[in-house]
Amino acid sequence: MDKQRNLFIGTIALVLLSCAGWYFAYFNDLNRSLSKMSSDYNRLKNEKNKYNQIQNKFPAIEKEWKELKTDLSNLINKIPSDGQFDNVTKMLFSLMEKNKLAVDNFNPSLAPLDEKQIVDPENQQPIIIEKYPIDVELRGNFIDFGNFLDQLAFSNYYLTIGNIQISQNQYLEGEQKISFISYVFTKNSANNISTNGINNNLVESNSTNLINSNLTDKDIINEAIQTTGAASLIDIVKIIKHIKEKTGKDIDENLAISILQERLNNL
Repeated sequence: MDKQRNLFIGTIALVLLSCAGWYFAYFNDLNRSLSKMSSDYNRLKNEKNKYNQIQNKFPAIEKEWKELKTDLSNLINKIPSDGQFDNVTKMLFSLMEKNKLAVDNFNPSLAPLDEKQIVDPENQQPIIIEKYPIDVELRGNFIDFGNFLDQLAFSNYYLTIGNIQISQNQYLEGEQKISFISYVFTKNSANNISTNGINNNLVESNSTNLINSNLTDKDIINEAIQTTGAASLIDIVKIIKHIKEKTGKDIDENLAISILQERLNNL
């Protein structure tokens, strides 16, 4: 009897120990899972808060982006095409004369100083922006020069001025000698440049014909003056550019100016 009772008690004890072991093992595993879920929940909650903060900034960011896009579009619209380069130089020259500034030197460069490609935000088309320097030397007073700068800021074209140097004219009291570099920006579609590249062989062929025609520099300049319809000294830029494009030659600028001046005097 005692043996059966001991066997019964032992069996009960074994079952209880097994149950206790299973319970504690399951509980520990459940506890670890709960801890992991709590950690993941806190992490997702923090990320949600960050995303909410970013989302709240979206309206301000979108507004700033639209303003920058509008400013860039307005700036691009003020940049003239490369075919309007002569119009910009004429405007600049006439604006100086209008403000009673005597022009001693006005020397536009025929080659761009810098070139950048950007994308038009309106139509997403690539545009080539070229920067041409113009060396200018003037004589006048501070007030007239200040008026010139004010009016230049409201012109229809985008151009900047740098390297301004002002000194007193030793020969005339109250008059200053002013020199600066004006930078003219022009634009051209990258697609147009690619199209022009297709016609390079034809242009080079025409240029070769002109070079081999045995024309003197004077004849070439007279032909350019007639072709471009030059009507003032400011058109010297157009003349030299025309000769460069048609013949590839670098004509003496002083010779071109003297011939143009002679023709203008005979009108």
